[in-house]
Amino acid sequence: MNPAPPQDLEATLLRIAGGARLFGLGWFVLLAAVAWLQHGDAIVRPAWLVVPALAAATWALISLVAVRRRRESAVAPSLLAVDTLIAAAALLAPSQAGIGDVLFYGGLPLIVVGIGAIRGSGAAWSMASALVLAVLVRIGVSSVADVVGSISQILTYVGGAFIFTWVARILRSSETARLLYAEAAARAEERAEISRHLHDSVLQTLALIQRAAADPSQVTSLARRQERDLREYLYGTPRSPGSGFADGLRAMAADVEESYRVAVDVVTVGDAPTSHRIDELLAAAREATVNAAKHAEVDHVSVYGEVLGDVVTVYVRDRGKGFDPAQIGSGRRGIEDSILRRLEAVGGSAELRTGPEEGTEWRMQVNV
Repeated sequence: MNPAPPQDLEATLLRIAGGARLFGLGWFVLLAAVAWLQHGDAIVRPAWLVVPALAAATWALISLVAVRRRRESAVAPSLLAVDTLIAAAALLAPSQAGIGDVLFYGGLPLIVVGIGAIRGSGAAWSMASALVLAVLVRIGVSSVADVVGSISQILTYVGGAFIFTWVARILRSSETARLLYAEAAARAEERAEISRHLHDSVLQTLALIQRAAADPSQVTSLARRQERDLREYLYGTPRSPGSGFADGLRAMAADVEESYRVAVDVVTVGDAPTSHRIDELLAAAREATVNAAKHAEVDHVSVYGEVLGDVVTVYVRDRGKGFDPAQIGSGRRGIEDSILRRLEAVGGSAELRTGPEEGTEWRMQVNV
C-alpha cells in the first residue's frame, strides 16, 4: 500500500491547477477578442465567438469562487467537465464562426489536459479530456494540410496527457520519498538519543549498584537518584528558573562526586543560559568526568568551563593512568556516542589527549 501524498504538495498542485485554469480561460478570451478585431468582416456567425468567450470569462469567476469560498477541489469532476466543454467550444469556435484559418488549438485545451493530470492518478481524466478534444479537432477538416495539422494537435493532446501525468506522479513520489527519509532519519536520531541516555544514566547506575551491593543505603540512594533522572527524561521536568551553564556544570560535578566518591574540582568563567546545545555539552562533560572517575584511578578530577562570546568550552582533566584510544573495545560506546557524536550532532566538537601513564584531557566546545 503506497503512502498518501504529502498534503503540502497536494495543496501546491491544487493552487497550480487553479492558476492554470484562470490563465487558460483568460488566454482564450484574449484570442477571441483579437480574432474579432482582425477578422470581424469575415465572421458569419459571431455568436460562436461571443458566447464561448463570455462563458469562459464567467466560468473563470465561478470556478474561483467554488475553489476559495466553497473550498471545492480545483480538480473536482464537475469543474473538470466544464473546463473540457469550454475547451471544446474554443476548438469549434473559429470554424463555426466562419474564420477557419484561425486556430485556437493551443492554450486552454492543453491546459485543461494538464489540469486533469493533477487529479489523483491523473491518467484517466487527462486522457479522457485529450481524446474528447482530439475528436473535435477533426471536425471541419477538409484539406490535406488540415489533416496533417489536426494529427499534430491530436498527438500534442495525447502526448501532453502522458507527460503531465508522468510529471505529477514523479512530484508525488519524490516528495513522499523525501518525507519518509526525513521521518526515518528522525527516528534513528531518537533511538540514538535514547541509547546515549541509557548508557549515560541507567547502565552506569546499574554498574554502580553491582559494585555497592553490600551497602543497602548506597544502593537505595543510587536507585532513587536514577528514578528522578528517568522521570525528568520521560516527562521533561524543567530546570529551576535562572539555572544556566555554570550551575549545570557544578551540579554535574556534585552528582559525579556523590556517585563515584571522587573529588571533582570545578572552575567556571562566565555563564550562558540553558539551551539544547548547552545540555548536550554538559552531558558530554559528565561522560568524560565519569570515565575519569571510573577508569583513571585518581582521587580527583579537574573540570574547567568558560564562556567567551558565543563559544562555550569545557575541559576535563585527570592525572591518571591514561589509555590508548585505539585499544578501546567496540563494546564501550561512551566515547564515540556519548561525547563525539553527541557534540557533532549539535555542531560542536571534542578533542582528546591521552596516552598510557600520561593522564587524560578532554576539550569540548559548542557555539550558542
